[in-house]
Amino acid sequence: MLDLGGNIVMIGSRPDGSDWRLGLQSPFENDTVGVLTASDCAVVTSGNYENFFIADDGTIYGHIINPATGYPVNNDLASVTIVAKDGKLCDALSTSLFVMGSNGAIDYWRNHPGFEMILITQNRQVLLTEGLEEQFTLDETHSDMEMQLVAR
Repeated sequence: MLDLGGNIVMIGSRPDGSDWRLGLQSPFENDTVGVLTASDCAVVTSGNYENFFIADDGTIYGHIINPATGYPVNNDLASVTIVAKDGKLCDALSTSLFVMGSNGAIDYWRNHPGFEMILITQNRQVLLTEGLEEQFTLDETHSDMEMQLVAR
């Protein structure tokens, strides 16, 4: 398993043959929101919860910019995690789908095979694509979060 500055690449499985276990960081607290098991793929998460600043008026400005407006993204998403074979694809999609918001990200996923995703919304909802249903588990400390399966 390689950690490339937050972009995780897993070549094969663990030495005992089991899947790797990755803790997904919570965009709300300084802990993990859940555990993802995976092997032989890449996992990349984007969100504005690490790189941001708060203006004098209390407005939070994140580092992900909406190219249509030139302003920081302000939508319903707190984080986007992409799981796919290709790390470059994961990196591009995590940021692009974050810009699109949850509805746009889900529409894109339904029309473009080859990746799975975990969306965490600002209202603490976890939207999990069907290909990860058996691979992601919420931590007990986040059992208050609603998890919804997204089907093609």
